[in-house]
Amino acid sequence: MAEEISRGAEQLGVAVEVKRVEECTLEDLAGADGIVIGSPTYFSNVAWQVKKLIDESITLYRGRQLKGKIGGCFTSSGTRRDGEDCVRMLELAFGFHHGVKIVPGIVRTSRDGEKEVSEMCQRYGMEIAKELLS
Repeated sequence: MAEEISRGAEQLGVAVEVKRVEECTLEDLAGADGIVIGSPTYFSNVAWQVKKLIDESITLYRGRQLKGKIGGCFTSSGTRRDGEDCVRMLELAFGFHHGVKIVPGIVRTSRDGEKEVSEMCQRYGMEIAKELLS
C-alpha cells in the first residue's frame, strides 16, 4: 500500500521517501513536510512497532515539532470495522495530539481486490500531495 500511495503523490510532483517503521527516526518525522503511517491491524490496533514509534514521539509532542504538518494513515485489516478503529487510533495520535492536519485514512480489507486497492492508494497519495502543495 505504501508504494502505491507514494506513486499517487509522485504523480503530482511530490518527492516521497518510503521507510519501514523500524528504519524511521524521530528526526525523519520532524524533518518531513508530510507523514503517512501505515500498519497492519491487530485486534483493532496498530502493530507494536508503530505503537513504539508513536510512544517515542512524545519528545516531538513536547516541542510541538509536528504541528501543522500534513499527515495520513492506512491499514490492511480482515474487517473494515477493525481497520477503521486502527486508522482512528493513528488519526488521534498524530492529528489530535500532535496537531498534524490529517487527510482521513484508508482501509484495505481481505475482500478488496488488488486493482481496487492500487487505485484507492494512488488516489489517497494524490489527496496527500494536493494538501502538501496547497
